[in-house]
Amino acid sequence: ASSSAGRRHGGFGPACAPTCLRATAAPPVPPPAQALVTPGSFAELDLDPGAVLGKYELVAEEEVGERGLTAKRFRHKATGAEVLSVDAEDTNNVFSCNFRTLPKDNTGVPHILEHSVLCGSRRFPVKKPFVEMLKGSLKTFLNAMTGSDRTMYPVASQNKQDFFNLVSVYLDACLNPLVLDPVKGPQILKQEGWHFEAAAGAGAGAG
Repeated sequence: ASSSAGRRHGGFGPACAPTCLRATAAPPVPPPAQALVTPGSFAELDLDPGAVLGKYELVAEEEVGERGLTAKRFRHKATGAEVLSVDAEDTNNVFSCNFRTLPKDNTGVPHILEHSVLCGSRRFPVKKPFVEMLKGSLKTFLNAMTGSDRTMYPVASQNKQDFFNLVSVYLDACLNPLVLDPVKGPQILKQEGWHFEAAAGAGAGAG
């Protein structure tokens, strides 16, 4: 996973329209109550920097002068997950959850899974949370992409409340997708994993 957040953040107030998705606890393993609260600011997280950073080791740090930013790469001690933190003078708050997805053949499985992951999650069990966020978010960027060897789920917003809403939806989609559910998963794959094939002898110029 990787994330980037600017030092200058866009303001927010009563006129903001946060994303219209709402978290719902789902049996049999409901998340802790505090996990259902989406913070409105970085200050509201009330994190102990020592406790958080103690779970990671700083692998590399680099100043990129021509871009005016500082990049730090951390590794989570327990899982080996890597976090790239980019501190820059930018009004956008940016987050992206990225996975290495090396294809084994040409059937397009990574791309199918990219779409399937965004078909609801444990906290947000709606059919198309991505579509709901497009309608109700103040995002400056919202998408998912499959590359030749990786799959990325980036979001960005200048509104901090909206940013935290987007991140909470995307993180739950990536870590607790309904496609893993034994009942809903096969239905999602049937919905997302089909394609057309031309019949034998029916070339582009046929007919």
